[in-house]
Amino acid sequence: MKIKDSKLERFFAKYEFTAPYLLCTSDCESFTVKDLFQLDENAEKDFKNFWLGYTETLGNPVLREEISNLYANTSPEDVMVCAGAEEGIFIFMNVILNPGDHMIVQFPTYQSLYEIANGIGCQVSEWYMDAGNNWELDLDFLNKTITPKTKAIVINFPNNPTGYTISQEKLNQIVEMAREH
Repeated sequence: MKIKDSKLERFFAKYEFTAPYLLCTSDCESFTVKDLFQLDENAEKDFKNFWLGYTETLGNPVLREEISNLYANTSPEDVMVCAGAEEGIFIFMNVILNPGDHMIVQFPTYQSLYEIANGIGCQVSEWYMDAGNNWELDLDFLNKTITPKTKAIVINFPNNPTGYTISQEKLNQIVEMAREH
């Protein structure tokens, strides 16, 4: 598989840690280890005793248990921990998609959300958001674009780079369209 070079990542590699003022990233504010320790009275003790060796391929069982507790009807066996979003995107697309499959992706979006599918050999339809309408998604376009070969509809929110956040109603409509096809 050949994936196009990410111009955004090249830009960040050059400027992210050297620019005096960086107004183009969407990172959340970070914590110090001290800040994290203050969130739980046992955190520092637990951290000092935490084993750093290899763990299960799906992720640390304790972490998977804690993540599953955040969601109804989810068990640790339903959770896979990835080293960042890129790994999860890569795994998902390589498991779900095959050459010749079709995928619809909200656009503009983060490059890996379409380039990995392109690299696999999929046909990718870009689902452009309407900048003049608060970046809304056109559900008629989605309905016309879904084919029997559509294996994934990729939406990202809050959207990178626009910040668009989908309403629950619109998300439900997208899920229903996907089920119908």
